[in-house]
This record gives sequence, C-alpha cells and structure tokens, in this order.
Amino acid sequence: MQNAFTTHIKQLQLWRAQTPVLVAVSTGADSMALLDLLAHLPVALRPQINVVHVNHQLRAASVREAAFLTDYCARHGWPLYQTKWPMAEHPAHGTEAAARAFRYAYFAQILQQQKISVLLTAHHADDQLETLLMRLVRGGDIQQLAAIATQRPFHQAKLVRPLLPFTRQQLRTYVAARKLTFFEDETNQDPRFTRNRLRQRVVPVLKQMQPLAAEHAADYVVQLQRLLRVNQHQMDQVLADCGDFLAIGYRGDLTQWQQLDTDVQYLALERLLTRLLVQQGITVKQRQKKELQQLLQHSRAQTTLNLAAGWQFVKSYQAFTIMPAATAVDQTSYTLAPGATCQVNGLQVSLQAGTATVSEADDSLEVWLASAELPLKIRHRQPGDRLSLRNGHQKINRILIDQKIPQQQRDRLWLITTQQNTVLWLLDVKKSQLFNPQQTDKIHYRLIIKK
Repeated sequence: MQNAFTTHIKQLQLWRAQTPVLVAVSTGADSMALLDLLAHLPVALRPQINVVHVNHQLRAASVREAAFLTDYCARHGWPLYQTKWPMAEHPAHGTEAAARAFRYAYFAQILQQQKISVLLTAHHADDQLETLLMRLVRGGDIQQLAAIATQRPFHQAKLVRPLLPFTRQQLRTYVAARKLTFFEDETNQDPRFTRNRLRQRVVPVLKQMQPLAAEHAADYVVQLQRLLRVNQHQMDQVLADCGDFLAIGYRGDLTQWQQLDTDVQYLALERLLTRLLVQQGITVKQRQKKELQQLLQHSRAQTTLNLAAGWQFVKSYQAFTIMPAATAVDQTSYTLAPGATCQVNGLQVSLQAGTATVSEADDSLEVWLASAELPLKIRHRQPGDRLSLRNGHQKINRILIDQKIPQQQRDRLWLITTQQNTVLWLLDVKKSQLFNPQQTDKIHYRLIIKK
C-alpha cells in the first residue's frame, strides 16, 4: 500500500518536500496508518509532520490514548498540539456535531498559530460511501452528493484527505502488517448514530452484492466533482453576463435572466446562492430555492423574499438583488434657512438669494417664499405627500411608480418642503413646477444642489 500511497501523493502534488503539515490524529487505525504512510514517503515527497489531537472526554480510554500519542510523537520527534473538550461544553443533544465543531475550530487555531497551510485528515473510501449514502437519505442539492472532496479551502489553509482512494480494509491490513498500535473507539459501534447504522447494516449488504462498492462510490464522487467544477465555471460566466457581484451581494438584470433556458436558470441560481450564502455557512432550504425560481419568472413588478441570516431577495421591475436586508431608514430631518447649507446623502443643499449664480455642474430651483414657509425642511416622504405642478398636483407615490423607482429606494429618497409641507423638490427625481410670480409678501430664493 505504501507504493500506491506514494504514487497518489506524487500525482496530487499537494506539497513540496519538508512543507509543514498538520495531521489530525485520533489514535484510531486510519489516522495511525496515515501518520506511518507519511513518515515513510520518499524524502523528495515527505512533508514536515506536525500532529494535532483532541481529547473529547467522552470515553474513559481517551486519557490513555492521549498519553500514548504524546509518547509516540516524542519518539518520532513530531510536534504535538492537543487539547480537551471541556465537559461543561458537552450538549445534551447533538454531541457528534458539537464535538466535530470544537475539533475543527481547534485545528484552525493551531494552523493559524503555527503558520501551517495544510491540514490532513484520514478520511477514506468507506467514509466516502457512508457520507454519500447519508446525503442521499437526507436529501438536498446535488452539490452535497459530491460528498468528501480530496481537498478544499479551510480558513486560510487547505484541508486534504489523502486516503480517499483507499478502503477501510486496506488500511486495517496495512496497520496489521506494520504492527502499528491503535485504539478502537467504541462509540463507532453505537447504533444511535446514523453513520454507524449505515456502516453496520447497509454497507455490508452493498459490499456483499459488490465487493468494490466503496471504490465505485469514490470514483463516482470524483466524476461528479469534475462535473460540478466545470458547471461552476460556466455558471460564473452566466452570472457575470446577467448582472454584477456587489461588495456584498448580487444585482441581476431580469430581462437577461428570463432569456436563459430554464435548466440554466436553475443551475445559475444554485451557483449564486452557493457563492453568496452557502460558502458562508448559511443554509438555504429547498423550499426557498423553488420560491426564488418562481419569483424570478413571475410577472409581478416588485416583490421581496426574506432568506436566512438577514439576507433578502428583492425584485424591482427589470432588476433583482440578493443582499443583506437594508437597515431601517434613518428618520432624521434637517432644516434649511436662507443662506444656510446642509449635507444630505452626499449632496450639498443650500438656500440662497434669487440672484445667486449657479454653475453648470450644479442643479437649482427658483422659488418665492414667505417668512412663514421658512425654514425649509429636508426629510423623507410621508403618506399623502404631493408635488405641485402647473396643472395641479401629483402624488409622490405615483411619481415613484411611474419612474419605476425600486421599492427599497423609495423610503430613502429626500424631499425639500416648506413648513406647511408643500413639496418643492423630490431630490434626484422631480422638481415642483410652481407658477409663482413675484409677490410683495414673498422673497425670491434659489435652491442649489452641489453633487
């Protein structure tokens, strides 16, 4: 098996000779085999071995296992980093998942502290088969069927599983031939865990039907991972053609999106949600994915769907966004007296004498105002707001609809009004058209906006 492992490592080109690696060791047969295989690689392929171990304090034997590993690493001259999972942190339910979370958090901590860029674990072909079966049973998207990847990013490092081509039996045979000491974890026989039930009751039946079941499962996963990588590249291009990734989120063109084939839309949405949410550990349920697909096809001009972790899908006319939900609108308002200037949302708004000059780069509005109408107010819109026009009035809400202003922007627009709430200007959208001839009780002013 050593020759096969050496060939596999050479093909993967995962590291150069003497590259520091961190090997996760439980003292089970699989991880002890991995340690020994690494130690016996040719010098030109052999990494610099560092070992990490977590005592989960779930079994009495764990103290003896930790002591054995301490002595084993000392005899081989390998640095050992180990810790205990505090008993107080053990949950009443979900122990397996909580233990894994603690374990991998500790791995990440050691990688960062020791500036090691590669983490190795002893997952093998039978683990791959069991994982594949578990995900088939639980359901989900096809990406989950890719099961355990040979390598993937892990914090600022990468997580590598160099034993995936090899079966549990091959590793046990190797351990026996090398006379390696290892410890059996009796919790691996506990039928309360789904993986153990599959291992004990389902996998033996499959192997009885087909002795190479684990190897075949590993081959299928490799093929699926290749297909998914190609699909990801293609869908990234589709997403780039249909919109833009923002600093946080994505804005798409609905017209271009709806011209895509239905299957391409489905795959592109999967990829988009993976990039924005799943890769951050945020789960998107199948029900929500189906709802998103329907909303992207629906004729309704505007709609919103709340996703997990504060993210939100917003469809507005011919555009859609997936991004963190907007924070509540600041209800701050400003007053603007003659000769004064306000900074509002990146704009410099001032009220000057009617004779004030205006540069070509500025925007302005001439108004005649009585003293009772001053100071002017700069605020967000309110129910019933209307803009004065030459032939009457127009509701602000109607203007926003006609100009197809997205819903999430409407409450953030600013208005300039008199003290009596006569709207003079809906900034960046429309000005009033007051027929306001010179009057003895009013003074000529000029509203000026510098951008």
